[in-house]
Amino acid sequence: MIQKNSELVEQAIDAGEVGRFRKEVWAFESGVPLHLVRKTQESGPKRGPVVLVHGFAQNRYSWHTSTRSMANGLAQYGWDVYNLELRGHGRSRTRGGPNARRFSDYVEDLSRVAEHFNGEAIFVGHSLGGAACYAASTVANMAGVVGIGAPFEFARHNRTLGAVCRLTRLVRPLVWGGGQVHTGAAASFLVRNFKLADVLSHKLPITGWQPGSVEQDLFVERVTKGFDWTAVQIWQEMAQWSKDGFPYAEAWRSNPTPVLVMVGDRDHLMPLEDARGAYDLSPAEGSELHLFDDYLHEVHWGHLDLVLGEKASQHTWPVLHQWMSER
Repeated sequence: MIQKNSELVEQAIDAGEVGRFRKEVWAFESGVPLHLVRKTQESGPKRGPVVLVHGFAQNRYSWHTSTRSMANGLAQYGWDVYNLELRGHGRSRTRGGPNARRFSDYVEDLSRVAEHFNGEAIFVGHSLGGAACYAASTVANMAGVVGIGAPFEFARHNRTLGAVCRLTRLVRPLVWGGGQVHTGAAASFLVRNFKLADVLSHKLPITGWQPGSVEQDLFVERVTKGFDWTAVQIWQEMAQWSKDGFPYAEAWRSNPTPVLVMVGDRDHLMPLEDARGAYDLSPAEGSELHLFDDYLHEVHWGHLDLVLGEKASQHTWPVLHQWMSER
């Protein structure tokens, strides 16, 4: 892995709190190019490496905005934070890398990064990134793996999403799986109609955040910068999981890597029943399941807000920090 540049930056953590960080861009240049943004305290990291992995059709802005940044929050705790962009996403795409074609490409990417860290890194994945971390940890050595709103089963406990998956399987012979789709159109719609979408989220069966959990300015920045490309075939594979199950589930049953599963009580994209298998089937000591709800954690929790919601720095970030510290 090669360091491309380095600078001292002053950036937001949350709620007006600002920190000074060493920001570096690193790249794997041999093989499939992969890019990572490293963040540490100005004086250097006091804890081990943490690799952040974005979800489906996303990029590094899953973890960082100009007003709230989980990447900076973890760096402020002392962690050596690497914000990875998988192949076909962000810098890993725009600087000459190939597109991802299948889910196993992500598993290969993460296995390669894990090998570089010699098993000392904890991998934290949001949504599909968490599933990729689960899968990669069955073939590569990791110090721990965290799934935030991450599927172990998919679309089995949301009827609407399940119906979309059944339709995907039905029309799959008619659709070229090698195509690439950008989710920018969805981002533009949400930006233009944020207030309406926020209200409708109370009733819609598929929503990406809990209404009122994310400030409008932050949301606009997050989806404008963070929505990215994805392969049609990867969605087709996910639709097949809803019927056949997670393809790495059997290997997971004998995986010694400790896992932390973090789930929102109102996460329609990833309900507890679809996420908890990673915990239920884990044989590893130290594995934990945390359900975030309004009883213990002030508010209800959706998908995006587990990472960058208004209350995330008070609830989800400390739980993650504590669990990783105990590893």
